[in-house]
Amino acid sequence: MPITTERLIVRPFCEADLDAIHAVWSDPDVMDPVPSTVLDRGESRAKLAEKISHQDRHGFSKWAVVDKASGMVIGECGLEYLDGGPDIELGYKLARAFWGRGLAVEAARACLEWALTERQEQVVAIVDAGNARSARVLTRIGFVRDGTARHFGRVWDRYLAVGVPART
Repeated sequence: MPITTERLIVRPFCEADLDAIHAVWSDPDVMDPVPSTVLDRGESRAKLAEKISHQDRHGFSKWAVVDKASGMVIGECGLEYLDGGPDIELGYKLARAFWGRGLAVEAARACLEWALTERQEQVVAIVDAGNARSARVLTRIGFVRDGTARHFGRVWDRYLAVGVPART
């Protein structure tokens, strides 16, 4: 840590990131198609604390995505245990102003490479069936659709990182 790409720095969150990540988590366009809802400031504070705690306990989490050019936190990308495990889920959210530039692919690819090297565990992703943009990100970095799965009270399309053996 941190993970550095051509245009991004992906690093663990810190409390000072609250304002920037709250702007992402409070945007309905960002939060609508993901397993979450629009957050108020208090909920964002609690969610940020959860990310920091997950990092402390497991050595990974959803991390802050920082735009190298501006130094701004523009979203999150990384890994968390899905419903407490054993699967590790790759997830990402970027501020709307940064959509359409290939940054989600860049961040997600870097986090997946880290996971496959450092964790050597199965990595999955869940996507709303109507979220074609997110599905394209996953397929571009080497995921394949692996049916559906129920999480967070609803059914999602499930993706599996290719090359990682499926759990039996």
